[in-house]
Amino acid sequence: MDHPDMLATRPLPAIEPHTARFWQATRQRQLLLPRCTACRELYFPPEASCLHCGAPEPEWVPASGRATLYTWTLCQPPLLPYFAEHAPWPVVAVELEEGVRMVAQIVDLPPEEYEIGMPLVADFQDLDDERTLVVFRRPG
Repeated sequence: MDHPDMLATRPLPAIEPHTARFWQATRQRQLLLPRCTACRELYFPPEASCLHCGAPEPEWVPASGRATLYTWTLCQPPLLPYFAEHAPWPVVAVELEEGVRMVAQIVDLPPEEYEIGMPLVADFQDLDDERTLVVFRRPG
């Protein structure tokens, strides 16, 4: 822990050239997925090249926002001081209707009510002026 001041605040995802379009979309409350222009596969997370064939420069397509809970865990004890205040910290993997999986959080639902396969919908949570996280909640 060389930088205790930094570790006491929430870690923020980096905005890099290959992720900038994703973060721009989430600020507008849109969920976009990268699709390879060569092999046509969707993938996540956004990378500089396709996770399936290595081709560069994906196109970005809208996702439905519908998902199911694939798996989840409680992170305890937390690795960083920020998360200690929010422990236990649930982390989920959801499978989007489009077939890709995302690591995220479920909001407004305690972990004891999570059920593998339960339907979820994407929502958005502002972190700062540049970053809006995709989170999930029960439909309705």
